[in-house]
Amino acid sequence: MTAIARPETAVRPAADVKSLALWAMIAGSAFGLWNLGKSMLPMALAFPESAVLNVAVLGVCLVVGVWLARRTMRPVQAPPWSGTWLALMWGGFAACGLALLMNTRTFSIWSRTFDLGTAGDWSAALTAPLNEEVAKIAGVVLLAAVSTRLIRSAADGLVYGALVGFGFQLVENFLYGFNGAIMAGGVEPFATTLQTLFTRIVLTGFGSHWAMTAVAGAGVGYLVSNSGRSAARRVWVALGCLALAMWMHFLFDSPWFDGGFAGAIGKPLFNFVILLVVFFTVRRGFRARWAQVSAEEVAAGVLSEDEARGLSRRRSRRRYLRAFRPGPEREAQRRLQRVQLALLEERVPELPPFEAARPWRDAVAASRPGATEVGSAAT
Repeated sequence: MTAIARPETAVRPAADVKSLALWAMIAGSAFGLWNLGKSMLPMALAFPESAVLNVAVLGVCLVVGVWLARRTMRPVQAPPWSGTWLALMWGGFAACGLALLMNTRTFSIWSRTFDLGTAGDWSAALTAPLNEEVAKIAGVVLLAAVSTRLIRSAADGLVYGALVGFGFQLVENFLYGFNGAIMAGGVEPFATTLQTLFTRIVLTGFGSHWAMTAVAGAGVGYLVSNSGRSAARRVWVALGCLALAMWMHFLFDSPWFDGGFAGAIGKPLFNFVILLVVFFTVRRGFRARWAQVSAEEVAAGVLSEDEARGLSRRRSRRRYLRAFRPGPEREAQRRLQRVQLALLEERVPELPPFEAARPWRDAVAASRPGATEVGSAAT
């Protein structure tokens, strides 16, 4: 029988401070930050106006990007904040710092292997898909090891992959903002940094690292899920998603189609379309399983049809709560709603036997304030 967590310990997953994977993420991030600091601090001191612009622009991007990822990329509920910050930390510090170290060494190999022109054209495309995608996806794998409740499905892997890639993208843009000023010979560093950030955020950012790692992360989520699929199939899907992410990165950095619209907009747009295909495939599978589990719980009398229908949408949950008076009554319904969501979230990715979820159903019954009639306030 598939093990199922106790309701009181798993309403919202949290990072386990006893996990070796958590400390590996912290140590890797600390090393990456130290390595990045060796490059960024001198540039920040040399171009303080560029540093201020970088912090201001990328700070706004952080707020907006995290909100969008948490709001749109995982069905039903946003991922827990503990996993969100760990993903951003790994992507921005560990993965970016490790990739900076590995890329420098790998570039030297291509410069000795090819002529100057070929190495200049292809070094990025041959290096970044390997070093950077492996460094980023390692963070998603570690998150799955930090807590078995952080990544349990392809939907979880997708959103955490996007957050890891987004963290990487923010810090890389910070570095490129300085590089723009350096390549311009230090002339008008504010303007050159602004131009670099505009290109990397507005023109190409929608199909960059976050999209690539989201695709690879969906594969990791599928791999660790107890979805009823064979282990061999899950491994091949995970490897296929990683290979697809590497191909997206290779195309993005390759000299193909450079110099025109296809290069500037077409390549990131192509990556974004691939991400959308993966996103809607994952979302459809998650919602189909959610509907199946909800129907089972309605048939068992644990949820009413109105409750089951309303729980699957954030707006419906808020509308449901507004039907109750503010204060203790609404708070009691909010607690009930959290336990109901936890029951469904528990069953969707894990596929436990129906009876294994009995403690969760008992918790739902016990959470009903004053034996409130099921569905007394319809959505």
